[in-house]
Amino acid sequence: MKRISNTKLSLFFKGLAMGIADVIPGVSGGTIALITGVYEELIITLDQLGFQSLLILKKEGFTSFWKSINGNFLFILTLGIGISIILFSGIIHFFLQEYPIQLWSFFFGLISCSILILLKDNKPKDVKSTLFLIIGLITAFSITQITTNGGEISLGYLFFCSMIAIIAMILPGISGSFIYILMGAYEVVIHTSKNSITVLLNFEWEIFSLVYSRLLVIGLGIVVGLKLFSKLLKWLFHNQKETTMMVLIGFMMGALPKIWPWQKAIAFEVISENKTVTLKTETIAPWNFQGEPQLLAALVLMIFGFLFLYFIERNSNIKDNAV
Repeated sequence: MKRISNTKLSLFFKGLAMGIADVIPGVSGGTIALITGVYEELIITLDQLGFQSLLILKKEGFTSFWKSINGNFLFILTLGIGISIILFSGIIHFFLQEYPIQLWSFFFGLISCSILILLKDNKPKDVKSTLFLIIGLITAFSITQITTNGGEISLGYLFFCSMIAIIAMILPGISGSFIYILMGAYEVVIHTSKNSITVLLNFEWEIFSLVYSRLLVIGLGIVVGLKLFSKLLKWLFHNQKETTMMVLIGFMMGALPKIWPWQKAIAFEVISENKTVTLKTETIAPWNFQGEPQLLAALVLMIFGFLFLYFIERNSNIKDNAV
């Protein structure tokens, strides 16, 4: 009897779940892949993609090529991920615009819980591991001090961000969206994904070219990142797992100020009478926030985000040594 985990419909829904996880900072698509039982097949499939596959296409035809790259699995899973990202990005974008404090509070709770869970399973055992944890923390914090928050992002920088983010997307415990936040590109990526369908329905060449040039660059960055880093990641997790995890956890800790719900603009640029672009912010206490701090709602959502991820991790029964 065919296992339900191998059915096309089940695989599609697993892709949907992974896509939702990749949009939300603090929840890893790789973790969802582990929980749903597709992680190992996904890594093996991605590792096998390459020039050899193109040779099979040329010599043996499309059918042999499709089979060699595990095409049915990859297509259905990717379709679910893509549809989920496009649909869910609209919701995230709405909350970014209308309820930023509440949304970032939820994200802050998610990532805080993720850090504690990872530290529980990957405690620093010696001076070396502690040093790499600190290196990751300092590096991430330094990046948050030099990246923009809401300014214009070039296509080249978006390509680079996507290369790095895809590493996190395929790692259990590390969120690709978190990397976009760390590098100051999260809102641009969410806005681009959210508008990808709208610009087709309300076609205007200038907007269409902007959105789809960004989508193309994001896609290329993901593809290049997968090919460049999939083998490296596999090697790191099998040979330098403790060191790798310490750096990654340090990254998450160092970037927490980036998603603190209450921020004050300390550097900005006036573009026009109606538009001011924030270039740099600093974290402040809620009671020093200009405007309504929404403190009660923020605290509730922080706790909810924390417990949400805790529930997912507790019920997954997945350990990092399964990687």
